[in-house]
This record gives sequence, structure tokens and C-alpha cells, in this order.
Amino acid sequence: MRPLILFSLVTLGIKLPSFLYASINIIGYDPQTNDRFVNDASFVAGDLDLSGLALVDTGQIPDFTEDDGGRWVTMLSRNVFITANHFGPRVGSSVTFHQTNDAQGASFKASIEETMRIGNTDIRVGTLDAALPGGYAYYDILNAPFSSVSPVLITGPDVLTFGRSEGDYAVNQDVAVGKNNLNLFFPSQTVGGATGDAGVMTFDDPGLTFESQFASGDSGAPVMVDVGGNLTMVGVNWFVGSINSDETDISGFTFLPNYQSEIQTYIDENPAVIAVPESSVSTLLLGLGALGVVFRRRCYRQS
Repeated sequence: MRPLILFSLVTLGIKLPSFLYASINIIGYDPQTNDRFVNDASFVAGDLDLSGLALVDTGQIPDFTEDDGGRWVTMLSRNVFITANHFGPRVGSSVTFHQTNDAQGASFKASIEETMRIGNTDIRVGTLDAALPGGYAYYDILNAPFSSVSPVLITGPDVLTFGRSEGDYAVNQDVAVGKNNLNLFFPSQTVGGATGDAGVMTFDDPGLTFESQFASGDSGAPVMVDVGGNLTMVGVNWFVGSINSDETDISGFTFLPNYQSEIQTYIDENPAVIAVPESSVSTLLLGLGALGVVFRRRCYRQS
């Protein structure tokens, strides 16, 4: 009977979010297990590729009011990213992607070239000024759209949640990972000036290892599932709230499977153009010259 009670309380009494600048709350949090850049063997997502996830790195800004520091970018193609509309990075901001969970290892730096909001949702997509090189990940959206005209109880999937860490790290290394279960689907929710379909996760299962609850510095971070060892996008962190109480006990995210078409249109309109390195161009021209063919422009290929 408990799920039915939960459903009744949510539909009758969900409050608008109360935004607090804090780290993601992870039950049983341990930096070695939950913080990406501690780079410990026990890291909860250590066998998954997080190289397509990054934080804008313009400085350590505790309250996020004057700068872009700590705003989230998750790649959907080699040059297109997704984030939250209400907490997205500014054009021109710098962002660094780390190829591994070792902050001192290989990295790739780019700038935010442009951004665009998807309708009236809390989704904002954008492009980098340079495409990710090989060896860096980008992520599909889970192909599981959900249709309902009212809030609905659903079971699963189990998800990985991302947010700012309790540790005192540089902004672009402030990544913590927890878990939760997708409990409810809310169509056409309006929160903070945005309207869209939302997934909701409760914060009430003591049996779930590393259960998590968002705080507002986490807005724009991804909600992901492990599909055969590959991370796949389910949502983008959007709001927190409560169920008929003064205690924050739900996390809400934009349910991305219901916006695949709009997002794919943007990706298709912004194909990544990757310049062939000069040495490769020279080799190519030599090979073609032997056939009596000469190109008088730089060669490009599209991903």
C-alpha cells in the first residue's frame, strides 16, 4: 500500500523547490567511493566513461551569483552538450573535459560557442567551439519515451545521479556520484518558470546504497543509467521539493526521453566539423598527388 500513499501525497501536496547552494546529499557518502577525482579503485562509477561530463571552470564561486563556475555540461555529440536552462553556462565560458578520473591526466579544453533553450522547458543545449577529440565520450538519450496526462507511479530504472561534492575541490573537479530510483513521472510540470515532463526520485529508501538527494548547485547535472556498460542519459537535474512537509525529500529532473526529437534536431543542425591534423593532410595530398589529383583547400570530415 505504501506506493499508493506516496502517489496521493505527491499529487496533492508537492511544493515548489527550495534552492539551497550545497553539495549533493549521498547517504553513506565517502570521498573515495563517491568523488570522481579522488580516483580511487572503489569509485562507484569507476568502470564507466565520464569523459563527456564536465564543469565550467571559471573559478571557485561559492554562491554562483557572479560567475559561471560549477555549471554542468554533458555531451550528446562531439560538439553538442546539454544542461539546465536556469543554470546553464554563458557563451565564452571555458570548460575542461578529463579523459579519465585522474585530474592530472589527459584533458581537453574548449569554450561555449552558443546555447539554445528547448521550448519552454528547463533544457538548454549548446555547442562547443571545438569538437571533442577521439577518446572522449558523448552519450545517447534513453529511448524510452513515456506518455501520460497525469502523475504516474513507475518502477525504475535505477539511475546514477551527479552533483557537487562535499569535498573542497577546484570547481572543474567537483563531481560526486550517487544513486536513486526513478519513482514517478509528472507530465507538464511548471517549476521556476519552466514547463516540462519530469521524472521524480524520492529520498526515503534506507536499503538503497548511496541514495542521493539534489541540492541546487547540482542543477544541470545529468541523470544516467548504465546500459550494457555504456552511460545513457535519462534526465537533467531540475528541481528539489517536498511531499507535504518542510523537509526536502524529492529530486526532480527533466525527463529527456520525451524530448529526443527536439534535441536530435539541434544536433543534426550543428554537425561537428573536425579538421584533419596537418601531418595527415600532407600525407593525404602526397597520396592523391601520385594519382594526379591535387586539392587546393584544407580537407575536413564530418562526424
